[in-house]
Amino acid sequence: MKVNYLKSSVFVVLAVAGLTSCKKDKVKEEVIPPYDIPATYNFTGANYTTSTQRVKMAVELNSYLGTALNATITAEKANDYFNNTNSPFADATLNTSGVKLAEKTADAATFIGYFAQQAANSLENGKEASNGKAGYVIKGTTKRLVSATGLEYNQAVAKGMMGALFFKEAVNILTNVPNADNNTVTNGTTAMQRNWDEAFGYLSVPVDYDPGKTYANTDSNRPLLWGGYLAERGKGIEAGKIIFNAFLKGRAAIGARDYAVVKEQIDIILAKWEQLVAAAALAYVTIPTNSTSINDLPTQFHALSEGYGFVSCFKYRPAGSKLTEANFQKLTATMGTNFYVLVNEANFTKLVEAQNILKTTYGLN
Repeated sequence: MKVNYLKSSVFVVLAVAGLTSCKKDKVKEEVIPPYDIPATYNFTGANYTTSTQRVKMAVELNSYLGTALNATITAEKANDYFNNTNSPFADATLNTSGVKLAEKTADAATFIGYFAQQAANSLENGKEASNGKAGYVIKGTTKRLVSATGLEYNQAVAKGMMGALFFKEAVNILTNVPNADNNTVTNGTTAMQRNWDEAFGYLSVPVDYDPGKTYANTDSNRPLLWGGYLAERGKGIEAGKIIFNAFLKGRAAIGARDYAVVKEQIDIILAKWEQLVAAAALAYVTIPTNSTSINDLPTQFHALSEGYGFVSCFKYRPAGSKLTEANFQKLTATMGTNFYVLVNEANFTKLVEAQNILKTTYGLN
């Protein structure tokens, strides 16, 4: 019996080995065919209209909030832009799009509060600001409307929403792309392709984006929001080239079912986009400490207001982020400090600490 058992065991082992060998052979046979990576984002069926519409809505909202420097604005009108009510957009197609900023913006209550603050500050736009009092700060021809603590609430909205909506959505979508259906085709594309396209739309660059080109403000096809910052603050880390090429390669790989490459491109995009956030934040916490900015409150407060918004973007950073929660809280606390205090602190201790955190964490200069 013992011998028979051993023989049976041998047969079982051989059978299992044979099955394993067959499985390996099948895997080897599933070769991914060669595929092209295009130079432009002109993929068949690609559609990211809703992403583009939200970007355009944010641009119009930001423009309206910026008029508070010279005119009285209302929170009600700002909320119309946010909720797409009462046809607020100059681009009439946005009014009837069925899309709104509010439905995809995290911490919506925070932004609604910002609208109210900016509206209140607009009532003080004819008075000079001081610590504890909203109004304008001015030097030469540069004039900014700030809160009682020096914050430009229109910048808090603009850069904050770049994080709470566009960056957040891109991170969430790309993180979940590997779980999407890439088999069922609807209107020419799969769910995985549509999700990838939507994330690409939040980058807001033209299909033939050229990282080396300087786009004029009058160019209707120019990059917007994050797309603009690829060049403005991301040139030194080649953010435009790397992120755009990764979107192209990833979309092509989805079509070829090359999922290892898809995952690789997701990791590249998320890491580089987060580094772009850091590069922008670093620039704006550094400008106030430059010798040329000393005693120039419009320049210092404007930079800090942008930095305030960009630092808030880290709240929506991907799971694999290099930024520790402790350092995120330090950055948040620093940018939440009264700006009059920050710019008058001996040796700019808090701002220098913020600079060092960003440099060390993200390999920036």
